[in-house]
Amino acid sequence: VTENIYRRWLIDNKITIGTAIDAVREVGNPTILATFTVVAALVPMAAVSGMMGPYMAPIPVLGSVAMMFSLFAAFVFTPYFIMVFAPPLNVLRKMHKKEEKEAKIMFSFFHSTISKLFNTKIYGWSFLIGLVVAFFISMSMFYTTSVPVKMLPLDNKSEFGVVLDMPDGTALANTASTLHKMAQVLRNMPEVVAIQSYSGTAKPFDFNGLVRHYYLRQTPSEGELQIQLVEKSERDRSSHEIA
Repeated sequence: VTENIYRRWLIDNKITIGTAIDAVREVGNPTILATFTVVAALVPMAAVSGMMGPYMAPIPVLGSVAMMFSLFAAFVFTPYFIMVFAPPLNVLRKMHKKEEKEAKIMFSFFHSTISKLFNTKIYGWSFLIGLVVAFFISMSMFYTTSVPVKMLPLDNKSEFGVVLDMPDGTALANTASTLHKMAQVLRNMPEVVAIQSYSGTAKPFDFNGLVRHYYLRQTPSEGELQIQLVEKSERDRSSHEIA
């Protein structure tokens, strides 16, 4: 919207509100279409179910709201502020000349580079072979684990949980006894400052517990330990390394 308003002012060689309105009208339909295209691409993510559902759901909702608000801002706020802070025509001309100069430099660079790829076989084949080699090298990193791949980043938290699943039919006392023995072992770790035990019931669940439905763990054979660690600035190992 901004670029088209400036372009029309340069063509008309004058700054007027009517020209700005007409410039917004020119780009109105494609801007609306582009916005709804992005929204349509985001909406299917709301249908993701299972464990990743709660992670994915905010993306289409917040993304769609942001896109619609940006569309509203482009048609309402942007033209208004352009008129309020309209630069003089001589400034627009300088900006236009600078942009043309940069465009010529970029055009000459890419034209000379791409034309060689099409017109000179050795450059074209070298580029193609290089792409194929780079592709397989990047794919091999998954196999060699040179680059760790994870859906969510590892976070160094000050707490983590240990889930215990005893055989079905285990008495609550046996589950509690097993959790107590596990807690005694964990207390020997220097990073651990507190442990809470939950037998036959779920601990107060966090976002991870909400996603994994840990709040449904209510049988006598199920238990959890909540381990509290010292602050990450006071320990050398991360919470994932400790776990």
